[in-house]
Amino acid sequence: MVKEQYESLKTGENLRKNLIDLKQELKSEEEREELLELLQGDYSLLTGLLQHEEPKVRGNAAIVLGRLLQDEFAAPLYEAYQREEKLFIKSNYLSALAGIDSSAYRPQLEARLEELESYAPKEEEEKHIREELLALRALLHSGQKKPKHRFQGYDETYEIILTTGRQHQEVTAAQVKGGDVAVLKSGVRVVTSRIKPILEIPTYREMLFPLNRKKLEPEPKSAAKALAGSNLLELLERAHQAKDSFYFRLGIHSRMPLDKRSDFAKKCSFALEQETGHRLYNSTSDYEVEIRLMESREGTFLPLVKLFTFREERFAYRKRFVAASIRPEQAALAAHLAKPYMKEGAQILDPFCGVGTMLIERDRACPAKMMYGIDTFGEAIDGAWENARLAGKHVNYIHRDFFAFRHRYLFDEIITNMPDRGQKSKEEQDLFYGMFFEKASGLLAKQGKIILYSNEKNYVKKHLRLKKEFMLLKEYSMDEKDNYYLFIIGKKN
Repeated sequence: MVKEQYESLKTGENLRKNLIDLKQELKSEEEREELLELLQGDYSLLTGLLQHEEPKVRGNAAIVLGRLLQDEFAAPLYEAYQREEKLFIKSNYLSALAGIDSSAYRPQLEARLEELESYAPKEEEEKHIREELLALRALLHSGQKKPKHRFQGYDETYEIILTTGRQHQEVTAAQVKGGDVAVLKSGVRVVTSRIKPILEIPTYREMLFPLNRKKLEPEPKSAAKALAGSNLLELLERAHQAKDSFYFRLGIHSRMPLDKRSDFAKKCSFALEQETGHRLYNSTSDYEVEIRLMESREGTFLPLVKLFTFREERFAYRKRFVAASIRPEQAALAAHLAKPYMKEGAQILDPFCGVGTMLIERDRACPAKMMYGIDTFGEAIDGAWENARLAGKHVNYIHRDFFAFRHRYLFDEIITNMPDRGQKSKEEQDLFYGMFFEKASGLLAKQGKIILYSNEKNYVKKHLRLKKEFMLLKEYSMDEKDNYYLFIIGKKN
């Protein structure tokens, strides 16, 4: 295909289409080498296209040259970038230069970046200036490790929101020691000067900082101006004891269609950079701050700030996880709710343990004597061993099917996050739950407990009716949509 496209290029016909096709082909070393061999050191065909009368031919030719990764293309690419008058093409040259050594032109590129950062573009130019800015930053900052801020203001007083969802906010609220605490619809509001202990509470999802502007209009430049005029920078300076620049991303939680949401985020981020004199730099990766805009029913936005600069240790052990893993704060919440039914020094079994999160959080809530975890997924078991080691917990993990498991003594407690249905039919899932309770009955001691996290409420209730040796002690809805439940089940004498 590379040869065919190259031969087509030589005819001079359909240049734009042929360049696009060639660009798509040049994605592997083998294809690049094939084209370089065809060119035999004569690059005039491609470099000549950098002066073609059609802008999109110039832009695609630049990308093709960039994908050949030859340092000698730096000069023609930079010169083409310099003389390019069409703004929408300029970022193509920069993207091409990113893969080759353009260090000879670094002073000029840095000067162009400084020029663009101080330039107020016309409305029709803004999109293309944004694209050129992003490409320049990617080129100039490639391979450079950005200095990271660390949260320093532990003795300062903050208003924070601990998000929990609309269930069991009081569990998190009860763990806050000191400060002004209020339960909200989807979390807990705290005003405190003791933020370190809050970082150890395991049952909230996120810690967010509200700003002193509670309502932003749904127009990008207006929203950016309001954010710049809020206490956003003051919060960042106080929290990090720094007055330099911060890298941020904008998160839009809105009913807008995805394309409109993306457009809003780009325009607002660009405007926010300008409004703050580039104290804030937009970055799609390696950001330190997320500015989250939450859309209200009226269509305005509530701004909240999430910091990625804490040394948060509450789930530091959880280095390994798989797609089916329960969120650690949800496992911690389940353990906290079930704690009144737990026995210290108990023998514990998790028959579908995954990476071990449920067992670790159970032991943190109420120390066990012995813990066993079983799973058929070898990758999960490997992750569970590593997570347990990092958590400083001793757990006996076994790569085996629960229904083939045998043990010489009975367990005081079974705790587990039941596997989702997946490809099983309703009949197969019903049978699975029946087998689970049958097997659990043979492994559980009298007056033992089952702590069951499941999204199959009906099957749980059905088999509890059928298995008379069990009784339901307590159930909790675990999410706003009532999809997941926590069941505390006791075994009779």
